[in-house]
Amino acid sequence: MAKGWFRRKKEKLVYCWYNANGKERSQVIGAASMTDAEGWLKVGELGVDKLVSRPDPAKAAFGDVAAHYLAAGKKRNGEDKAASTKDLDQHVYEGYLREPWEDRVAKDIEPLEIQEWLDGLKQKLADPTRSKIRNVMSAIYRHGQKWGMIPRREECNPMKWVSCGTTTDYEAMTVSPEEAFGIVERLPLFERTLLILIAITAIRISEALGLRWGDILWHKLQIKIRRDWVKGKLGRPKSKASKAPVEMHEALASILRAWRHETPYSKDSDFLFASFKLHGRQPRLGSMIVEDYIRPAALQAGVLRRLEDGTWTDKFGNKVTRFGFHNFRHALATFLIENGQDPLVVQRMLRHSHVDMTMHYTHNSHKRREAQAQFMERFLPEGERGPMRGPGTVQ
Repeated sequence: MAKGWFRRKKEKLVYCWYNANGKERSQVIGAASMTDAEGWLKVGELGVDKLVSRPDPAKAAFGDVAAHYLAAGKKRNGEDKAASTKDLDQHVYEGYLREPWEDRVAKDIEPLEIQEWLDGLKQKLADPTRSKIRNVMSAIYRHGQKWGMIPRREECNPMKWVSCGTTTDYEAMTVSPEEAFGIVERLPLFERTLLILIAITAIRISEALGLRWGDILWHKLQIKIRRDWVKGKLGRPKSKASKAPVEMHEALASILRAWRHETPYSKDSDFLFASFKLHGRQPRLGSMIVEDYIRPAALQAGVLRRLEDGTWTDKFGNKVTRFGFHNFRHALATFLIENGQDPLVVQRMLRHSHVDMTMHYTHNSHKRREAQAQFMERFLPEGERGPMRGPGTVQ
């Protein structure tokens, strides 16, 4: 790629370059007394050399800015995003943002255009999904302004004036320890071991599938989370909190040792849950395990029911739209909170960055009913807990 050049002007050292449209651009690097060698070091330090051949900020298309954002794959703090987060960003762009906005000049898109488009998605998308779309679009604009692909003026970033709700009617179905056991006992050894590991530790399915035997610290009774397995690719854990070691009970250690004795892939470098079909070269796919084993076992155990139209419900008839390994993560959080565990302890077990996310995972309907019962015992005498009669009711 062509590099820029220096000019000394008005006692300042100025770095100059051409953008993709052939327009000359420049930026002051320092005092004119700086040598060229010092200037090049400063250019590299500031990252200005990366602007060479970039689109003109006045004409940069949203698609060009998005492509640069997706290729960078960085968080705001400069760290690499987890593979799952990168995949989600790519999915949001390709599935929703690309078609309406790709060829538009980024700085010329008006807030009301985006707001009306986003509101028009209400009929087919829930608020959290629309909120994610808005957040990715906002991140693309921030990235573009940071890298000089979009002018850094407030009016060139429309996302400040675009809003979207985040509420949802979805609540993950939880299972009791007894229901979980009913599912586990109907599974083959491979799937049974995997589900026990997730149900007891609440590690994510992507993290469990990414485990190698060398990640098990038998002497410390801990499991190190060093990678995840998402969409057929190995990646890094989602966050710093996700990398925290997972405590392992002696009973769980015994179950894992028994599985290591059974599997043909038992070297430290082998995956715990390697694909037999692919001769251990990679882990199994979590989605296929859920479809072929977990849901059928839940059906047999009476935890799920399948209606004639193909939809699923729980045993009380409540509609279930999603059921898989993640439900057991919710279940452990709910069980621990309901049994008096400190939410901060549960947060560390689930390896959430913030305790608010942990509380979002809990479903304390049982505790709420208990609280109502305790209030009723104090509020109404036992003989008055039948149907209430209002004033003037005929006896």
